[in-house]
Amino acid sequence: MLKEVQEPFRRVCGERIPFSNVHAVSMSLPLVADVVGYEEKRVETLSRLKAGYPRFIAHAYVEKILDYNRERKGIEGPQFIVNSKKAAEHIVDLFGISSASILEDEGIVTLVFPDNKEKELEVLSFIQHTGCLVSSRKAEDYLFKKGLIDSLYSEETFKEEDPNASVCKELGNLYPGRNLEILLTTSGMNGIYATFKALDEARAKEGKILWLRLGWLYVDNIRILEKYSRGSRIFHEVADLSELEEFLEKEGNRVAAILTESPTNPLIQVPDYPKLKNLLDRYGIPLIADISVAGSAVVDLSPYADVIVESLTKFACGNADVMMGAVFLNPKSEYFYFLKDRCPAFVESPYVRDLERMAYEVCGYKERVREIGRNALILAKFFQNHPKIKAVHWSGSEENRENFSKIAREKDLHCGVITIEPGIPLEKFYDSLELLKGPSFGTEFTLNMLYMYLAHYELVSTEKGRAFLREIGLDPSLVRISVGRENPDLLIEEYKKALSD
Repeated sequence: MLKEVQEPFRRVCGERIPFSNVHAVSMSLPLVADVVGYEEKRVETLSRLKAGYPRFIAHAYVEKILDYNRERKGIEGPQFIVNSKKAAEHIVDLFGISSASILEDEGIVTLVFPDNKEKELEVLSFIQHTGCLVSSRKAEDYLFKKGLIDSLYSEETFKEEDPNASVCKELGNLYPGRNLEILLTTSGMNGIYATFKALDEARAKEGKILWLRLGWLYVDNIRILEKYSRGSRIFHEVADLSELEEFLEKEGNRVAAILTESPTNPLIQVPDYPKLKNLLDRYGIPLIADISVAGSAVVDLSPYADVIVESLTKFACGNADVMMGAVFLNPKSEYFYFLKDRCPAFVESPYVRDLERMAYEVCGYKERVREIGRNALILAKFFQNHPKIKAVHWSGSEENRENFSKIAREKDLHCGVITIEPGIPLEKFYDSLELLKGPSFGTEFTLNMLYMYLAHYELVSTEKGRAFLREIGLDPSLVRISVGRENPDLLIEEYKKALSD
């Protein structure tokens, strides 16, 4: 299985991951120089990309629609293909864009406005952070109807009468007796944004406007709170809640909500959720938990969180070929009915073909994470005992073991993501590693990523930024490993070679 999945094109920059899938959400970046070229937007790197994570790189089918708009419809200036008219109207209102046009054609919505570089960059960032983009399958159907492509990509799906209900049923089965309200979204980040907007609206009316982040979170979770809240604050210490407790004693009456990740990305840290829940209940502060790094089949945050958000693009999908997210609203939350009523105003609903593909893939969710978790345990122990690895961050580490066990569904079930700190030069390790390397995680095949380079290049690439990372305990050379289902002995052999003299 290792050779079948990892061998083709693993050394070629820009190839799709998965390679033969036109809807792939990752791409191969086999060298550190490729990662740097991608982040610095060098032509020699970007021109080789056949795919990319859709919130950051427009899919080839979306680019084709943009070209069609320019050439056949005469559209000039900034244009953005978004998921719905609702999303376009929200962008126009949020950024006060004057003279904007919202064009609809065969279900494809294009937002157009006069040249304004500042507004263009704001909208690009908003689409990246909040995931309101159009699906590659929706774009594909449009192009096929217009005669701009000859055929549709063939894939296995469950073509049911209501694929949305089918996916929700599979996810709901992971939470028996909890009666969670499940909303499917175009991406995990759209789920975060929708929850944030709805809850922020409710809490602001109570005079509570400060949003808290516990731990170093995924880049777009950070950006949503930094850019779109009325104020935010981070607490870097996850295991020790004393700093948070002291802050709440003084400012608890101003706090709107707190956002956590379970575990955090990339350090796989887990707070003591029973203790955190008791602390937040003291001040009536709702908790949003992003569980994407582990997934609903591995962890259960329903006893503690008012809202659970998951990127289904990851472990629920397993094949890195569907953009989708899920919001789980907890009926035990005092905000349940408000969120149930208000979240849909900001939720972007997935396209039917994406739902059909996800309905097929989610059926293998539990089996997938069990096998991946077993491999993660084996690999983590290998890295812990290797003299050229400085640190290993995983769900079974001494730091995380106890707290992770409080949210894990099974005693020996581990998160499928491991982050390591190589003790040898990064280029030597990364460039020589003969495994897939690119963004995203949760795949059935092992995928390695230079997390800090791809998520926070502005910090990695400057001395001031590196000093800040050292201060908060983040190694710029972190390698995040999404463990796959391959033979772990074969995986270990590849890591041994990359770490050898």
